[in-house]
Amino acid sequence: MKRRTFLIGAGTALGGLAAGFPRLPIIKVQAKPLSKITLGYQSLWAGGGEIFETLRHTNILELNGIEAEFKTFTFGGPLGEAAVAGSIDNIYAADAPTLRAISRIPGSKVLHRTHDQRFGIVVRNDFKGTTLADLKGAKLSGPFGTTVFPRSVQAVVAAGIKEPFRDLTIINQDIAEQAESLRGGLVDAVATWDPTYERLLQQKIGKELWRDPKGASGIQGLGGPWLARNGEEAAIRFLKAWIVATWWTSNNLAQADQWFAQTSRLDASLLRVATDADRYLRAPVKDVKALDFTITANEILESQKVLDFLHEQKLLTARIEAAPYYDRGPLTIAQTQIAAGDFPDPAKIRIVD
Repeated sequence: MKRRTFLIGAGTALGGLAAGFPRLPIIKVQAKPLSKITLGYQSLWAGGGEIFETLRHTNILELNGIEAEFKTFTFGGPLGEAAVAGSIDNIYAADAPTLRAISRIPGSKVLHRTHDQRFGIVVRNDFKGTTLADLKGAKLSGPFGTTVFPRSVQAVVAAGIKEPFRDLTIINQDIAEQAESLRGGLVDAVATWDPTYERLLQQKIGKELWRDPKGASGIQGLGGPWLARNGEEAAIRFLKAWIVATWWTSNNLAQADQWFAQTSRLDASLLRVATDADRYLRAPVKDVKALDFTITANEILESQKVLDFLHEQKLLTARIEAAPYYDRGPLTIAQTQIAAGDFPDPAKIRIVD
């Protein structure tokens, strides 16, 4: 960031070149350095993706004293591995990949909910079954390093297929490959989420077999090394930036969709259903103070059930206890400050590219 130098009493100082006038000192007023962060987000996860695009294409982070670089990933598994490797400073995914990564980075914490999403299972158009129980003997794909995959398999078990890894052929597959695999008949069904979910339906590549009635939420944490370098105060400023960015996105959704469509390389028409699933993006939110990103105790309990299921299925080597990795403190402070009007003037928000 450019530092500005202000001369106090400059006219008098120039006059000091003549006899009888002392030279006044030059005082440098320096802006506080911005906290630097490298943020990872998912190019094929709508809803939260639009909020990241707002952070990327506006000055909201800068107004909160943060300078960011951005990196994109197709889903939460690779993003989590990048966080573990130190390539990014945040962990942004659903509960399972976020907690798996955070458990491997000392000092890391889950800080807030990001957005709501829909997910489900889409099958080939010629699939004869109509229920999850009809998947017995079928080929089901999904990215193992996600939450959508275990939650979908849990639903299959609840439908009566008690040994899914025996009674189905389950394939670990990147979400970016789902459309071609389903179209080509390489798999019978995919566990998916938006915008890929909507793409499969809108382009008639497949048909919906099951949709989770509750949906799920994204969560975000910050890595221990970044927190150690920057402290809680910087984390609070980041959270305030997220809250304001969500508010701005809610009121400028067409622009945010356009940005995310470019990142995802998908038509913007596929994104509307995804944002309709989010409580704050389905319609403009007038008051930024109305936004709440608290993760509830029940949501943490549900996340624990997912982790335990992964452990039981031997997809997680060691059991992870979820609750200790959550820290509601910084968000509570951020939301309290926003409620009190302690945040940058929204009139100063501008698009920076």
